[in-house]
Amino acid sequence: MVDPFAGLGKRVELVSTDKYFRDISIGLYAREDAGGWIFRVRSFARYDGLDDRIGFIVGAMQTLGGMQQAATDTLRFPCGSEHLVAVRRLFLQACKEKPETTVGAPALSLWDKKSELTVKALGLGQGVYALSADGVAESDQIKRRLNALRNALVKLADAEADEMHGERFCFSCGQAHDPLVGLLLQAAPNVRAIMREHEMNAARGVLAAPGNQN
Repeated sequence: MVDPFAGLGKRVELVSTDKYFRDISIGLYAREDAGGWIFRVRSFARYDGLDDRIGFIVGAMQTLGGMQQAATDTLRFPCGSEHLVAVRRLFLQACKEKPETTVGAPALSLWDKKSELTVKALGLGQGVYALSADGVAESDQIKRRLNALRNALVKLADAEADEMHGERFCFSCGQAHDPLVGLLLQAAPNVRAIMREHEMNAARGVLAAPGNQN
């Protein structure tokens, strides 16, 4: 009997119930090859239309996170790095996008309700980003809020904080990830809830193999 999990790699994220396609389970798998890390979107359901659903998610991950399609259901980051925490968030968000809408690239700016500031992320080259803010607030308040959002982005992107500059962070791959940073910036104010979501998904078990889904 052929092992349905052969060659998939490790499962890094799971949507146990896809509300946009017959409540199926969809997993994101990762493995490393000669070109770096590749990620596969996979479901073991057998419904007509599944290929289109997987295709939509793959396309959304390209738009939202700047990934490149390596095969029909497989993607990678241009840098070849794993960026594991970030790709998990990206996959979950892609699955939440409504199929009837056109997915757009995230903006590198955010209206932050807590501080009432417009926060922007600017790429400085070699994978380094700096946050800035526009609005009416004390300079110390702005500094504290930017530091908090920077720390949230460090968690969500599995990036590195610049301890000399409280508003800066960088990707260890040394390459730009503008769409991904834009996506994660929108999530940064809710970082605790997002990390809990990741933990809950990790505790839900494995993706069912053929025979366990209709």
